[in-house]
Amino acid sequence: MQAKRLIVCRRCASGFTVLVWAAAVLSGATHPGATLQAEAFQTAPKDAVLSQQPTSEEPRPQGIDERQLLRLIGQLGDPERSRREAATVAIESLGIEVLPQLEAQRPFMVGETAWRLAMLRTRLAEHAVATAIEATRVPESLAGRPVLEAFEMVFAGGGGRLPLAADIDRSLVVAGSRDAVPRTYFEQLDQILAAADCLLDFSAETPRGVLIRPRRNGDPTHVATSAGPVRLEVVGVTAVPATQPRAIRLTLRVLWEPRMQPVMLQLPMASLIVETASGEVIPPKQRAAVAEVSPRGSQATATFTTLLSLPPASVTTLASLRGTLRMWVPAAEIAVRFPVSGSPQPPPPAQTLGDLTVRLESLIASDTQLTVRLRASYPPTEALASHRTWITSRPLACDVGGLPLAVVSDRVVDRDEQGLAREAVFALPEDTHQPSLRGTVSWQLPLAIRDFPVDFLLREIPLQSTPSSSDAENREGL
Repeated sequence: MQAKRLIVCRRCASGFTVLVWAAAVLSGATHPGATLQAEAFQTAPKDAVLSQQPTSEEPRPQGIDERQLLRLIGQLGDPERSRREAATVAIESLGIEVLPQLEAQRPFMVGETAWRLAMLRTRLAEHAVATAIEATRVPESLAGRPVLEAFEMVFAGGGGRLPLAADIDRSLVVAGSRDAVPRTYFEQLDQILAAADCLLDFSAETPRGVLIRPRRNGDPTHVATSAGPVRLEVVGVTAVPATQPRAIRLTLRVLWEPRMQPVMLQLPMASLIVETASGEVIPPKQRAAVAEVSPRGSQATATFTTLLSLPPASVTTLASLRGTLRMWVPAAEIAVRFPVSGSPQPPPPAQTLGDLTVRLESLIASDTQLTVRLRASYPPTEALASHRTWITSRPLACDVGGLPLAVVSDRVVDRDEQGLAREAVFALPEDTHQPSLRGTVSWQLPLAIRDFPVDFLLREIPLQSTPSSSDAENREGL
């Protein structure tokens, strides 16, 4: 049965009547392939039906009511300002899932509808990216709650889950007074660790690289601090062997919110400022160096080690350690979709969502296979250097008639510091009639790749309390 497009017009504020929404209808119900276009028309009664036209199936956001979205976009051009504002707020509440649909309608919009649509696209993308890199804040007070309940509250607050050992004492309660001051994920976590007499065990074999377990006799106590979406602790400051005199080794461990998946972390040695209680600065041995870590899989931790000049023998504690950690984080994942067809079609326009631009470069359909090539581009960034593989592990997906197609091959065919091109071959069902082929190809990608700094400060860091003879010789040799 052929789908129809119901075209409706509304009068805009300037007195012209503009097509502002369309809904495909099929047997009286809205068709999934509903699309939106806009053109100028002569003045006509409000909500007048102008015509019905055939429509092809086009991608739609998953989980979004198509009719609701189309009506809201139409309402952006309503003569009443209050209704335009209400539609703006309602569309924004739908989140970044509607960005591809808003982008698809942008070329057809005029006047205030076009302006509001552009504003919404920008606002949705910026909000999603900012949320992805800002520290998660837990607004509820944990005081008086059992520790296991408190852990679950923090994990459910949006920062993500860390594994818990089975032998944590369930009878313990978080101390303190109740207040309404929101605290970050790691500020709350440290409060619970203290109440539960637990620690973060980074030697545990877990996907995250860390386990929350009860403290045992002999466990060391490390100086730690929360800094936005990360937690940093000094694992140790010890003298190096006699073969490397006049230096101490500082080991710094970083833990980030599990919801985040940074692809690269850097610690510039020039950013480190280490001071003694007397104000003497202990400089890094190689100030021009930059320590770098590329996390793998779902791990949520990384370790940095650097050498510092050896302080005087009288110094047993470093008064402060300041520095700046740089993180590259893919922010706000979204599925970019393009329609695919078995008959010749003009190439669809590129989709620009946040910092991401995706183009459908080629589409070739045969009796048995469908070959698709897409290209993704971002502003130049170190995170997309050719030796970094995180971006290459994101395959293309394709469905026809709502059914996923089997992948014959999927490979990266080109890449540079701005992105990559990917080509995939999909097997078509045996009964597929090529001219009537209709489907969608999708690619899950981040809206942006953010490089942002995290400043940190740790205080009162003890040096090795029981140095070996070689360590003592190094310190005395200053």
